[in-house]
Amino acid sequence: MSAKRRRIGDSTTTIAVEERPTNTQTQVKTKPQVKEEKPADPYAEFYDENGEFLWEKYESTCPTQNRKPNPHVKTQDGDVVFSREPYAQELYDKMKQYSQPIKPKVYEGEIHEGVIYGIDHNYITVDIGYRELVYVNFNKESEEVKQSSVGDETAVLITDTKSTLAGTITGGIKHKTFTDLRNGIEEGRTAWIGLVKNMIDKGGYVVRVQGIDCFMPGSLAGINKLSDFGSIVGEEIYVVPVSFSADRGTIVVSHRKYLQALIPSEIEKLKQTIEEEKEGNVTGTAKYGVFVEFNKCLTGMIHNNDLDEATLAKFKARDIKPGDPIKFKVKDIISNNKITLTQKDVVEINPWINITKRYAIPSVVEAVVKSRKDYGLFINIEDGVTGLLHISEIGEETMSVFNPGDKITVQITRIDEATMKVFLKMPQ
Repeated sequence: MSAKRRRIGDSTTTIAVEERPTNTQTQVKTKPQVKEEKPADPYAEFYDENGEFLWEKYESTCPTQNRKPNPHVKTQDGDVVFSREPYAQELYDKMKQYSQPIKPKVYEGEIHEGVIYGIDHNYITVDIGYRELVYVNFNKESEEVKQSSVGDETAVLITDTKSTLAGTITGGIKHKTFTDLRNGIEEGRTAWIGLVKNMIDKGGYVVRVQGIDCFMPGSLAGINKLSDFGSIVGEEIYVVPVSFSADRGTIVVSHRKYLQALIPSEIEKLKQTIEEEKEGNVTGTAKYGVFVEFNKCLTGMIHNNDLDEATLAKFKARDIKPGDPIKFKVKDIISNNKITLTQKDVVEINPWINITKRYAIPSVVEAVVKSRKDYGLFINIEDGVTGLLHISEIGEETMSVFNPGDKITVQITRIDEATMKVFLKMPQ
């Protein structure tokens, strides 16, 4: 069922009560009231059984000179009024008032949007904006439909129009879902919740989406090939419609496309927790390393040189298999689709990771002179991290005192992670 919309169906009727005088001495006799008869509607013969005014029938009785558009009648929707009777405007307004809210003829097999008007043990009634409510057999509907409430928006399939207007909500939802899924193929942005019912022999799955059985190939069940194809049976997953199979007569859906759409946001989250240890599952191995899937949609690789001793021993023994759990840290994020991982200390591998957390601005540190140039001193903050102490910050005379290998106390003023540069000055 879609989002709820409440229907206000109750109304209050005000009844006027005639009060009789209590003081009998002051009662005054009045003349008996004569009931005024309402004059007959002179235009009654020009209305059909639905209350719609038959303009053609009416105009056929008018004189010939009246067969010209009446410019004095204000119309809408391109209507033209020929009548020049004094009540033409009134009749036109009345016609529009009573004909617009009423849908044209309803036919079997049509899908209509409506609002649940009433529910009891026998029937669910649906208001589709027609002159009649649609009656739905409560006992023949799905359990989900039986949990509906008055005011819920729904779709209903018309099944009978001969006597009582009848329909089915379950069938209406299925037909509407199928149509929406097919219409969503080109857009490819709407994700649906589907239940993975079962596997099929040719390497795919039956995924039920709001009563519609869709087909999902095994290759579209995840970012990488699943190590255990039966692991997702019985689970609810998000899927995106991607094509229509004419041979099967079914909608083809993809869980992979949904996961791919999550990658950019997951990368941003990963940057915020890059120093934390993570856990994923092996998706495969190569001569140079191990491929790992983590955070549902991200894939990274651990090079042989970045494996810890225990994992490296299992790797050499070819004892690492798809689906095996593995712990690691993020070494570098090269792109959304290229992430390097390591089981070693990430700071030892790449000292620029989390450098701003280790050195707050401004920080005073004891470092070592790496080299001396005409324009300043290159200072080794730590292994792999070198900063420039410009001659304007230290002075030519003071700079000449220092030689490579000398210890020096400096203040870090700025760190540019993108260019891997550290800017220094002498502490105050």
